[in-house]
Amino acid sequence: MDLQPKNFIKQLSFNTFIPYFYPFMMFPLKFWRRKAIGMMDFKKGDHVLIPGAGGGHDFAMLPDYVTVTGVDISDIMLGIARAKAEFMGLSKRVKLVHMDGENLRFADNSFDKAILGLFLTCVYDPKKAFAEVVRVVKPGGEILIYDHLVGRKKWATKLLSSMDTILKYNFCSFIREIDIIIEEQPVSIIKNIHGDPFGFVKGFLLCKDREYKEEVKPKGLFAKLYKHLLNII
Repeated sequence: MDLQPKNFIKQLSFNTFIPYFYPFMMFPLKFWRRKAIGMMDFKKGDHVLIPGAGGGHDFAMLPDYVTVTGVDISDIMLGIARAKAEFMGLSKRVKLVHMDGENLRFADNSFDKAILGLFLTCVYDPKKAFAEVVRVVKPGGEILIYDHLVGRKKWATKLLSSMDTILKYNFCSFIREIDIIIEEQPVSIIKNIHGDPFGFVKGFLLCKDREYKEEVKPKGLFAKLYKHLLNII
């Protein structure tokens, strides 16, 4: 996989020191993470996408009648996830792929559901990453976001955006606003719950619009004329 320079620190972090303390960080959230996943309405035969699969902490929380495709930019984390899947006897229904979550190499409407566990605060461009997830999830499909995202605060948006300009190069940014990430996407928040005892982490269950059809926009000269006509109208 050809990673862009923006992901260098992230890949370096997740291939070196993070795998050592990640399990200890995830253990206290296990109950809450399972509770968030419990909001999803799994059906037999569902194909579930997990971008930023990490060490495969979600695998054991999913029903045995679904298949899973997990992607991650870290070879080390994927190795841990693969070993965990084999140990739990899940290898036949769990597929792991080395891939950038902001550029998913899957066709449109490929998955029934997606689980984004502590993913949108780790990617460089959360809006692009979320748009990619929405693209590959089928209309009517569920998307679970389990992350430490904040609600929109008009007075703080510019400040948070400025801070994120620096933090997005690191392995994690804890000041991102969910409303900004999901805006302009054909999704609706169905339900949300606390994702830890203090409410710092939250679980959001979203659904992709059933009637969604990607708008085909003209290019080149036609794009300029199209934009001009929209301004007139």
